[in-house]
Amino acid sequence: MCLGLALITALFSASIKEYLIVQAKPSLSELEEEEKKLEQKRKNAVDEIKSLKSDIQSVEQKIKELQGAKSNLQAYISQLDAQANDLTSKIQAVEQKIEEKAQEIETKKTELAEAEAEADRQYELMKKRICYLYESGEQSFFVLLLESENMSEMLNRAEYALQISQYDQNMKEKLKEVKDTIAEYKAVLEREQEEQKALLAELSSQKEAVNKAIHAKTQEIASYQAQITTAVGEQGSYEAQLQEQEELLQKVQTQIAAVAAAKAEAEDGDGGASGFAWPCPASHRITSGYGEREAPIAGASTYHRGIDVGASQGSAIVASAAGRVTTAAYSSSAGNYVVISHGGGISTVYMHASALYVSEGEKVTKGQKIAAVGSTGFSTGPHLHFGIIVGGNYVNPLSYVN
Repeated sequence: MCLGLALITALFSASIKEYLIVQAKPSLSELEEEEKKLEQKRKNAVDEIKSLKSDIQSVEQKIKELQGAKSNLQAYISQLDAQANDLTSKIQAVEQKIEEKAQEIETKKTELAEAEAEADRQYELMKKRICYLYESGEQSFFVLLLESENMSEMLNRAEYALQISQYDQNMKEKLKEVKDTIAEYKAVLEREQEEQKALLAELSSQKEAVNKAIHAKTQEIASYQAQITTAVGEQGSYEAQLQEQEELLQKVQTQIAAVAAAKAEAEDGDGGASGFAWPCPASHRITSGYGEREAPIAGASTYHRGIDVGASQGSAIVASAAGRVTTAAYSSSAGNYVVISHGGGISTVYMHASALYVSEGEKVTKGQKIAAVGSTGFSTGPHLHFGIIVGGNYVNPLSYVN
């Protein structure tokens, strides 16, 4: 930054008027050269701001996509958790069935052992009876029959002997049937138990696969979260740089305004030291300053981008500096208003007029009457709202007018 700009910037914050009184005034050519340099600096800052905003938008989109992917994974993991819980319930149910089959098998083993023991006992009894009959021989049998007192008794004794033999045969078959039934049921239970064990192995395998998937997706979520954290850090860095560039742009615009004001004074010595004249000669009473405030009426702003000058209805409103009228119209909020461009990115705004005396495209001179004080638009009474725009942003008008 050259010495002239440094002096202008440093002393402009105190006031242009003080600077011009204390320091030697730069020449018009020096001011024009300084204005070109500042305009380039302003352009660079604007370009950097656009680039940073684009970067921030890209990072925000990336964060949004990462958060969406993370959210989808979390939903998928919730589904996997539900599957794992369902498999756990099924595994527990199968394990319970396996345990029940094991108990039933043990019961059938006991019953089979008891049936085998009974068969053995009956077999021993049958052997004793057979041995007795064998040892007694046929003679004993015939003697038994001959000793019968009559034919009926003989037949009864013969029938009894046959019944004993038949009983042994039936008992043998019955015990065999019981043993076979128990053995068959035991085999069925063992097959069912093996089937349940196979089902348990399958369910356990499925649960292990689900758990592996949950672990893998959890790692993916951690990866997405790490990327989100990095992107948020980038966003914060971009936003910090953006704030620096916006502050720089504001300073440059203030410097441009200072140079423009100095140029205006060099070209036209009338009015205030800044080159901008007071816009309402009839009154210097400021009823609302620049910046934060409570809205004086519904629809009015809470951040005042200008100053309100209280004046009587119809008082003259004059152009603060020479320039071209870019707007002369009416709006529901501003009422009748005028905007004048003065070059160098500087415009002045005059609102709430009762009448307009200029039209769009008209050139005006400094101090020329352009409108009359009124109370149109959002207004609580007759006054002039006066604002100054530098590089597209409103600034405090008191930095330019006394």
